[in-house]
Amino acid sequence: MILKTDFRDGGAGDLVQYIQRDRSQDAVNTVDVRNPAGRTLSDVELDRFVDKSQQHDFQRHMIVSPDPTGQYTPAEVNTNTQQLMNRELAQHPTTEYVYAVHRDTEFPHAHVAATGRKQELEMGRDEIGRLRERAAAFFDEPERAQEATPTDDEEATRTPSKTVPEETRAELHERELAMEEHPEKEVLRATERAEERAPSETPPEGERDGHRDEALQAPAETEPEREGEPEPEPEPEPEHEREQDWLMGG
Repeated sequence: MILKTDFRDGGAGDLVQYIQRDRSQDAVNTVDVRNPAGRTLSDVELDRFVDKSQQHDFQRHMIVSPDPTGQYTPAEVNTNTQQLMNRELAQHPTTEYVYAVHRDTEFPHAHVAATGRKQELEMGRDEIGRLRERAAAFFDEPERAQEATPTDDEEATRTPSKTVPEETRAELHERELAMEEHPEKEVLRATERAEERAPSETPPEGERDGHRDEALQAPAETEPEREGEPEPEPEPEPEHEREQDWLMGG
């Protein structure tokens, strides 16, 4: 589970516009932004949320990104995020939130925009860590990853789902927190290009064996002197240093 969050002073107008946009193949599509009941909000209702955020002069952005090995559907990310946020934020009297599920990557993830009194939405590092643990529990991550692992018979007949390294996802979501326009261009596509190049850069089996043999022989050329070998005689001290020792009584 990756759960990243950040906060800013001011209204949430730009944040709402950002989470409303789903970027697929360089196209920008509008996705549903929902309220805590899971209902899609109209433009008028979104404007009301933004007005409320301006009154509080505070916003918090959260990204909930479950492990892709769990094979979560966008509908499951929607439901689990809604239930998680209702549990975590419902007890705050002035806090309101909206959320949207993005499907512009191979791993659906949710963006949450929350507003309320600053004291209600402030989070320390430990509290964010606990929230991440509760999110993983809501998504039932360990069990889902285990269930998604195919048996030997299934493996032979199925094309495995492509997963993205966690560090790549973390970098992408970090850039999304900064509300970059198309972070997937630099992050995900750079990873894809590296994966595409990797097979062609792998030397043939015979060459790999040759390189391995060279690697095994290389240390013998540079290994340190073994015990028992005569040490080189020390170089004589320069004449002026010996004279200095003599003057000092050495």
